[in-house]
Amino acid sequence: MLKFKTTILYVAVFGLGALAMWFAPHVLNVSHDYAEQMKAHHGSSEEGQVNHSHDEVNMPGLQGKDTTESEVDDLKTIFKNHKQITRTVENISNGITTTTETTDDKLRDALVRHVVAMVARLAEKRDPKIIIQSPTLDKLFAESDAIKTNITMTALGIVVTQTSTSSIVVKALQTHAAEVSDMARRGMEAVHERMLN
Repeated sequence: MLKFKTTILYVAVFGLGALAMWFAPHVLNVSHDYAEQMKAHHGSSEEGQVNHSHDEVNMPGLQGKDTTESEVDDLKTIFKNHKQITRTVENISNGITTTTETTDDKLRDALVRHVVAMVARLAEKRDPKIIIQSPTLDKLFAESDAIKTNITMTALGIVVTQTSTSSIVVKALQTHAAEVSDMARRGMEAVHERMLN
């Protein structure tokens, strides 16, 4: 008899759980679809553009599993002032050459510190795993032994040449360089768009 009551109790609890799972999305109009949740979170304008409602002041997405406060501050400076950055990328047969510059002294310092720190991290295989980080960067950290980097300072910024004998790594370098250029051009909008895809 006790077994029967326990079974009835389990069935009742399971039934209530199933009812709750049906009730929430249908009656409360909650969607389990990720794309719809993101659209609801971001909203959209009449032109179909996404209106991001993220914290553009504190930028919590710039935190990582292994980031220092100064690294995060540099990223905040870069994103907040991205319109003052000029950047060119040359895809070469075995990699990339990027030139990133600005006339703003504070922004230039942040850019140079960020680039130098990331090159050092790459050499040490210390992936910061920043929340908004592109999966392409994860690939580069995994294959960092196959990357050769050369840095040259300019009056307004920094030139980085990265090469590899691996065609897969070369493609990842070129993809990442294009992603960084897009972020320099459009700021957080580019990041949010990539994360929605």
